[in-house]
Amino acid sequence: EKATMAAGAEQMVSYIGGGAVAVGMCLHGLSLLRGNANVNTMASLLGGCVCLVFSLLALSKGSNLFVWHPIFMSTGAIYFTVAAIDTVKRRNAAADVKDRKSMVQLHWFLMDAAAVCMGVGIWAIYTKKQQPLAKHFTTIHSWVGLGALAMFSLNLIGGASTALGPVLQGRGLKLLWKDTLHRYGGGIAFTLCVAAVLSGLYNRVVVLPDGWGGKLDLPENWTEYGGTWSYKAFGDQLTVFAFMAACALVYVLAIFPVSKRLKSHGE
Repeated sequence: EKATMAAGAEQMVSYIGGGAVAVGMCLHGLSLLRGNANVNTMASLLGGCVCLVFSLLALSKGSNLFVWHPIFMSTGAIYFTVAAIDTVKRRNAAADVKDRKSMVQLHWFLMDAAAVCMGVGIWAIYTKKQQPLAKHFTTIHSWVGLGALAMFSLNLIGGASTALGPVLQGRGLKLLWKDTLHRYGGGIAFTLCVAAVLSGLYNRVVVLPDGWGGKLDLPENWTEYGGTWSYKAFGDQLTVFAFMAACALVYVLAIFPVSKRLKSHGE
């Protein structure tokens, strides 16, 4: 019975997550058609390539609920979030107000795609463990990931409320706005997302061996690499470190400053 339930859950995870990936890729394609490519665009393309290779290698070892967790979490964090960041940054190079608004909409939808992917990734690992809630979120990786998802969700909700607020007052969407809190909150969320991906690849450090309510214990070897699915799946530490380096490069390129906005027309 458990095997049947796991198979059904895996099917749902793969279908929903796969659908989000397909939609996200289409949205990214629309963003790329807007032109004005820069170093952040390179980050989004590299992120997509990294996630594609990662997914193919992971699935080559077989498909199960756990495998979908790193696939969808990395796709949401390293690909779609980066594509969304690139899109909203490139709006500044658009001279037309309508073009800038469409870029902001694409940014929003790409963030939604990232949120669905990461939500499905959490669902996959939670279902796979089949343990009481007190036995979940007991590692450093899970804590970083939980913080990332919390910041990501709050920032997404905050941005959506700002854009949709005028609609509730009988006006149109507010797509062109600036908010320092949203920008820096998004930066923190993105940084935590990448840190969660890197920590999940590097090692597994359990700090609550007895679950919540037990004693907090940081192992002496907590800085040593190993003990994660990635080393078994990819065969050696060199491949794992290569993926980590690629993710770090995507992060650096994504946060790289871009040129300021061109002179606008029709504003």
